[in-house]
Amino acid sequence: MRKFVLGIGNVLLGDEGVGCHVVHALEGIPLPDVKIIDGGTCPDAFQLLEDADKLVIVDAVKGGGTPGQIYRFHLEDITLEQKPFLSLHDVGLVDNLMLMKLWRNIGEAVIIGVEPREINWGLELSPELQEKMPQIIETILAELSTSANLSLEGEE
Repeated sequence: MRKFVLGIGNVLLGDEGVGCHVVHALEGIPLPDVKIIDGGTCPDAFQLLEDADKLVIVDAVKGGGTPGQIYRFHLEDITLEQKPFLSLHDVGLVDNLMLMKLWRNIGEAVIIGVEPREINWGLELSPELQEKMPQIIETILAELSTSANLSLEGEE
């Protein structure tokens, strides 16, 4: 089974970079069958993915919960307002995922979102997110160990 973990976000904006911080933490854990990718803010990060049976994406997600709250959802769970693209800079995570699924063989794609406390200039995660890092990593490891749906929506 080909598994990938893709962390995305901007490490210059504090909690916005949580996905990148998480994948760097995962690099210290032996995961022989998993490819770890720091996608940062690169819109081409999805080009690094080969055919995947399982893709876990880690990113900051504003869901209205408490800082550090973990969300789990699939691409199909997201409803978006249709808007015209003015440039390639208008293409976001969900748009990239939808395009990627058109030309790549992707099995299950799961998004693990983490509620940020603040998105502001700074290289460090907020204390709330730093405290939640072990739980975020456990969530991802559990996701990688099973292809069954793990119900973590709204877990604090």
